Amino acid sequence: MFNETSFFYDIEINEWVELLARDVKERPEWVRLTFVALMLAVFAAGLVGNLLTCAVIYCDKTMHTATNYYLFNLAISDLILAFAILLELRSYTTVAADHSFEYEYIENLICIIQMVITVALMNNGILNLTVLAIERYIAIWHPLLLNRRPIWRRVTKVIACIWIVAILEALPEIWTLAFIKTNTLAVCFTVPTTFARILNGVLALVTFVIPLGIMVFVYSMIAFKVNVTPRKNSRDKIFNQRDNKSRVHKLVAAVTVSFLVCWVPFFALRLVIFAYNMHHPSWFSQNWDLFMMVISFNSWFSIVLNPILCSLMSTKFRKALKVIWATKIRKTREVTLRTRATV
Repeated sequence: MFNETSFFYDIEINEWVELLARDVKERPEWVRLTFVALMLAVFAAGLVGNLLTCAVIYCDKTMHTATNYYLFNLAISDLILAFAILLELRSYTTVAADHSFEYEYIENLICIIQMVITVALMNNGILNLTVLAIERYIAIWHPLLLNRRPIWRRVTKVIACIWIVAILEALPEIWTLAFIKTNTLAVCFTVPTTFARILNGVLALVTFVIPLGIMVFVYSMIAFKVNVTPRKNSRDKIFNQRDNKSRVHKLVAAVTVSFLVCWVPFFALRLVIFAYNMHHPSWFSQNWDLFMMVISFNSWFSIVLNPILCSLMSTKFRKALKVIWATKIRKTREVTLRTRATV
């Protein structure tokens, strides 16, 4: 966190706020309403998709595999992240106003904590997808390595490590964030000090370049293995799919492309903070509003794509969902209706 005497290069934070106040125009009403509607649609779709994923994996014992434990963890993380959307929309539905110093300090603190938690959840999602890819690679290429210890014990330790690493990656950002307030907006944003610039460069490498490289390599090797030596009668197939080369290739491409679509804008923001000349930030400030809306939408859209690509595209998952619907939800509903009719 920074006070008013903080500098990034030779530009004070006050000058940065004044620049935003001058260059960031007030959002047209139709833009604001359209963005809010899109984000609410993402919230609803993400909520439904991830709840279905959790319900199927929890209720169907045949879905208790290493892959699905990771998917369950990813769904829980995405569910929490979905509710962060409602907090994010505050800056699009409220107007900045003057308050007392104590109120603004508390608001500043809450905003920074919210931002760090959100980034930690996003990091958790990226790490989950990376570990899931590695898990599938080992299951296909070196299956005996996964049979040396109980699945639950191994997966629990890995998931715990994922959460710890995700939180550790997000914590340093506490010292790079400030609550920036102008006449038209009030947001928590990175102040590009030397430390913040270096940190964002490192995090761009750690949270995007390395995971992307791992996923491209792993999925390429999985596709190669499926082409050369297709495995029939496998208990834990690639993403629980049937042994179908075309579908595996499409899924591999879809997962990789979705990762790029969701995280390239956020990665670009880190690169801008790391490399852009803040002596002349006029381009960035003039395009700030559009840039941040694209980043927000794409980043949160991952909570919709994750359950679709990793769960709903699975034949086994859809069958389990149908069984749960027929034996639990529909049956319970029929019993309730009969009870009401009797009464």
